[in-house]
Amino acid sequence: MVALNFMPKFAAAVEAGAKRQTIRRTARCQPGDALQLYTGQRTGECRKIGEVVCRRVRPVTIAEDCLVLDGWRLPSGDAHQFARADGFVTLDKMRRFFRKQYGLPFDGFVIEWWPVQKLHNDCDGGFCVACADDEVKS
Repeated sequence: MVALNFMPKFAAAVEAGAKRQTIRRTARCQPGDALQLYTGQRTGECRKIGEVVCRRVRPVTIAEDCLVLDGWRLPSGDAHQFARADGFVTLDKMRRFFRKQYGLPFDGFVIEWWPVQKLHNDCDGGFCVACADDEVKS
């Protein structure tokens, strides 16, 4: 299993299922891998948000003048939608965050996961790798 830690400001959106992707410097997983989602790791406030299955991992570049996803420069509207999917109100706010945290251009990977409800088809309601594997294959 791969553990992913989220800043407190993103944790509620991850928990609610509104944020189902994260941008990281390295691709630490691949489609089908089980992911454990946390907030506050390495602190006394550590809390497990949940477990999901990796859906897709794609390279991403965030630059001052563009956003490149999987080798394709995104049109403005798609870039704004991508920023919102990652938990930012606007593309400009996402750029500011990455500029401050890492510097631009930023090269990394977007890790996407299946929403939790897709993982519990006919199982007992817990995390079910078999249900997730069926989703990954389709």
